[in-house]
Amino acid sequence: MSSLTKAALICGSGSMIILVSILINLPFVVQIFLLLTGLVISIYGVFLLAKMVVHPPEKLAKDSIEQPTGPAPKKKKGPTSTL
Repeated sequence: MSSLTKAALICGSGSMIILVSILINLPFVVQIFLLLTGLVISIYGVFLLAKMVVHPPEKLAKDSIEQPTGPAPKKKKGPTSTL
């Protein structure tokens, strides 16, 4: 799994924790704890995403440069009508 996918999943997980803490009727202390936990996880996910924007992974930069461009694949003809 790529680092972009991991960061997006972490950010989404924090958002889901916040949503669940709001929708489920829990004691006040538990709700506040879940809200703060979800907020911290979401902020960490956004931090990872921002870090990737500032310093992109070197693997992706190398792969995009080194990929040879071969001839375009030929399109196959579909079946022709016999009518």
